[in-house]
Amino acid sequence: MAGAKHILATGKDGTFCLNHKNLESILFPDDVLDKPVVVISVAGAFRKGKSFLLDMMLRYLEAPDKTNWIDEKRCRGSGFPWQGGYRRHTTGILMWSKPIPVTLPSGEEAVVLLMDTQGTFDNQSTVHESATVFALSTLLSSLQIFNLMGNVQNDDLEHLQLFTEYGRLAMEDSDTKPFQKLLFLVRDWQFIDDLALGARGGDELVREWLRNKSGKAELERVRKHISDCFTEITGFLLPHPGQTVASSAKFDGCANDMDPKFADGLKELMPMLLSPERLTIKTIAGNTVKARDLVNYMEMYVSLFKSGKIPKPKNILQVTAEANNMAAVQEAKSQYIKDMQSLLGADGPSLDENELFKHHNEAARKAEKAFKSHKKMGDWKVSEEYHTRLVLEMEEWFGYVEQANKMKRETEMLNAEKHNAVLVDTCKQTYTQEMQEVAGEEVAHVPSQQLENAHIEAKQKAMSQYDAEKVELGNAATESRFRLVEVIDAELRQMVFHNNVKKDASNQRFARTNMDAVRQSKECYQSMMNTLTLNEVLSDERLREGHQQALTAALDMFETLKAGDEDMCAGYFETLKCDLDRDLSGYVRANVHKTQMAAINARVVALQNQVLQSQRTNTRKCNIL
Repeated sequence: MAGAKHILATGKDGTFCLNHKNLESILFPDDVLDKPVVVISVAGAFRKGKSFLLDMMLRYLEAPDKTNWIDEKRCRGSGFPWQGGYRRHTTGILMWSKPIPVTLPSGEEAVVLLMDTQGTFDNQSTVHESATVFALSTLLSSLQIFNLMGNVQNDDLEHLQLFTEYGRLAMEDSDTKPFQKLLFLVRDWQFIDDLALGARGGDELVREWLRNKSGKAELERVRKHISDCFTEITGFLLPHPGQTVASSAKFDGCANDMDPKFADGLKELMPMLLSPERLTIKTIAGNTVKARDLVNYMEMYVSLFKSGKIPKPKNILQVTAEANNMAAVQEAKSQYIKDMQSLLGADGPSLDENELFKHHNEAARKAEKAFKSHKKMGDWKVSEEYHTRLVLEMEEWFGYVEQANKMKRETEMLNAEKHNAVLVDTCKQTYTQEMQEVAGEEVAHVPSQQLENAHIEAKQKAMSQYDAEKVELGNAATESRFRLVEVIDAELRQMVFHNNVKKDASNQRFARTNMDAVRQSKECYQSMMNTLTLNEVLSDERLREGHQQALTAALDMFETLKAGDEDMCAGYFETLKCDLDRDLSGYVRANVHKTQMAAINARVVALQNQVLQSQRTNTRKCNIL
């Protein structure tokens, strides 16, 4: 069930801890992982309706009818948690557990992430806690909503001061603005006669506020840097929501309980922020941030703020540069993996070593080019360090690919052997059927030359069938072809013996009886062996033991069914034993095949686990196995 999940929790000692499990459950699903993200955050003082506002955003985004979204029935508790009263409700940073998919006007698919932040400067938060939460939400968001009460005050600049200095340094390092959208959302606006509610009045208020002189040089510098650091700064004025919203514990988000002007304000605000043409994909240094990248940025930012001191702007810049280079590594490495997977996907054939190495070099060259073309922050030493990391990680992956290719080759060899073994039996049946006219059980004795001529023609047909349907891989086809020749020659010897027995007309009835006895005895043997070897892999000892039991049963059956004198029966008895010995060879080969396949599968599982262990810093899945 969807809900808000803590991605950043606060400890009793004022420290912060990133909840990797929750974060990965949100950002790592396959349909989210490689999508660009639109990150919308609401920050500001505690108990001023931030969570309620995010709940309204979620209601709008999930509403099928965007024209009537505010009137749709929604159970309280199905969105962001909020409640009235004076005690704070949100701690740390929460993110909605189910990213909302959107299609932008360009056709690009993205996901919207909604972040709720702990209220700043309440009586339970330290200055460091408040600054950390505000800093992280501003650094990570593509739209930061600064939720203010009553008016925009000069004190509010204090929260932005850290970022304006960071922004100044970042702009020296990059030709793009470090932050994207900033919205000053003023709640409970009372001066309607001076400035109208909504975006028009809000924009005018922000312009005046940024333009007005305070007489304090530090504040003037912050004002200037705010304008320089954000690509878009807007304002919006909302009236008081109404007494029921503000004070009733029973308020459940119903529009009928809101002041009509407040509801109208929400109807204007939501499409202004959330319609596809107004959504802004998160970028850093001009590069699109994807869901998997966001995890790295969060990890590195949180580690920076863990010290208990507010970090210096230059340290934030350094961490951002490292995370930016890490994102470039992951993007390039993902391209390398994708190229190698398209070449060596789970359903594709194996490659010879030279061809595999050639494709590795080509994929690595493309990946390095992608890394170098990624807009980066930081000096060349940082970039070079991460370039080296990329090369080493691609080499590590190539090692996995080589192992996977080798196992795939071995699997193909075993499957080729299995295919050709089955084909040998099929071609033997072709030969036997072709010989029925001269060597069938109901056929009388025929001259030797007639039998030889039929043999040559039937053998040629069986061998041609084999050559047309065989799988050429290594020595598998040659070895199986040699075995087919042996099988056909053995069949001919049996037919010659049977034909000689039928030369004496009085022996024809005994010949038919004994051939039928051989057939039934072979079926008995094969039935017992098939049952024994159906599923499990057997040890050599167990297979031989099973063969001996089946052989005894088959020979006993022949002794029961045979007819004629002992010399005649002895010939058929030897024929049966030769057939069963050949059958045993087939069962041995099949059992070896199962053993080898089981060993390969175990190695595949071990390699997959090794790959997953290596994947801790790169979230693209490996499908080469």
